[in-house]
Amino acid sequence: MRPRVLLLAGLEPTGRAGLLADVAAVRARGGDAVAVPTAQTAQGTHTFAVVPAAPRMLTAQVTAAREWGVLHAVKWGVVPGPSQLATARAALKGTDAWWVVDPVVRSSRGQALSRLSPRHYLALAGPRVVVTPNLDEAGWLLGRPAPGTVEEAQEAAEGLCRLGFGVVLVKGGHLPEGQGLADVLAFSGRMLVMRGRRLKRPPERRGTGCRLASALAAELGRGTGPEAAVRAAREHVTRYLRTGRD
Repeated sequence: MRPRVLLLAGLEPTGRAGLLADVAAVRARGGDAVAVPTAQTAQGTHTFAVVPAAPRMLTAQVTAAREWGVLHAVKWGVVPGPSQLATARAALKGTDAWWVVDPVVRSSRGQALSRLSPRHYLALAGPRVVVTPNLDEAGWLLGRPAPGTVEEAQEAAEGLCRLGFGVVLVKGGHLPEGQGLADVLAFSGRMLVMRGRRLKRPPERRGTGCRLASALAAELGRGTGPEAAVRAAREHVTRYLRTGRD
């Protein structure tokens, strides 16, 4: 089946991250990408700006996307504020698609991309909702320091499951060197530690979190189970880091 994935994210014109990176990842996984910008962004070496999408246009775009066919998955990237979140949720009411929530609030350089608080993201929780925080985001969502060990990442994943997320993937790419690279996946009472090789990331190859969440959404939309979907998404990111291609 060719999954149809709605992508809600900020438009970053270079395509190294954000909406254009999401589209590339979904298409590479054999999916049909429907792209709706939640914000316009400018992220250069010295330039940074974010302009939130008008709620009226956001409603129209999501509504139009649904009119063209069933959505199998929805990937949530940058959502700049509560009005954009509420608007998109209302326009998606009634869909039973998988939701993959990447709780991005800051760019890789630390600039603020969103005014959402943890409670806004926690309100999205549900049995068919996947959340994919990195270590800092996991700590932020739970109101505690970022995990610094694999064991603490497991505790964070368990905590997010208790808050209602059906699937939790805590990305461990920034664990201390001695901890290696380990992502923690929790769902249906299971806890898996997925280890990997730490790869050097060239500066221009940004948006790995965007690509992972989008590839994951495409796999879940196809009907792939959570564990196999996460493994496929991780392989997708590894290939991107090695080759620069989705």
